[in-house]
Amino acid sequence: MELILAASAEFERVVRHLPVDSWDLPTPSQMSVRDLVEHVVVGNRFTALLLAGVGREQARNMLTDDQLGDDPVAAVAESWRHQAEAFAAAPPEQPVPGPRGDVPAEAFLRFRLVDLVVHAWDLLRAAGLDETLDPPVVAGLSRVVEPHLDDMLAFGAYGEGPSGTVPPDASQQTRLLDWFGRRP
Repeated sequence: MELILAASAEFERVVRHLPVDSWDLPTPSQMSVRDLVEHVVVGNRFTALLLAGVGREQARNMLTDDQLGDDPVAAVAESWRHQAEAFAAAPPEQPVPGPRGDVPAEAFLRFRLVDLVVHAWDLLRAAGLDETLDPPVVAGLSRVVEPHLDDMLAFGAYGEGPSGTVPPDASQQTRLLDWFGRRP
């Protein structure tokens, strides 16, 4: 539970620091900054709905309108709190409808953690800000993800995956981002 709170707070911190003129800039995710922030907010809300027992199609239909409104930071904060509460209430083995069938809530949590942290870096890169993510968040995510990396990469949602070119003495953040198709 601590890691989802920390990763969510890190994403919110990044959004709070985005320059006003950065919302239309492209990100490494091939979306604008605004679209990427909305993607994460939709993911947070979608996850909370799925964990509450709402079906995939119904949840998707509930999230078709603009999810950021006039206050993107408030939308980010509200959505991550609901997602964190939903994960806290769900048993780790609870089935969650994934795009390729049900997965346990603990596996879905790993997917959401990567989404929050990697996309926080995407926003920093797009806005030309210091790209350093919170080291305890990076370390925690690395510990949670590394044992499941092959399964996560087989999912196919992480770009090109590891480059195979990261030197052994690279920072933990560089290694983590490289696992998920980013080239810092």
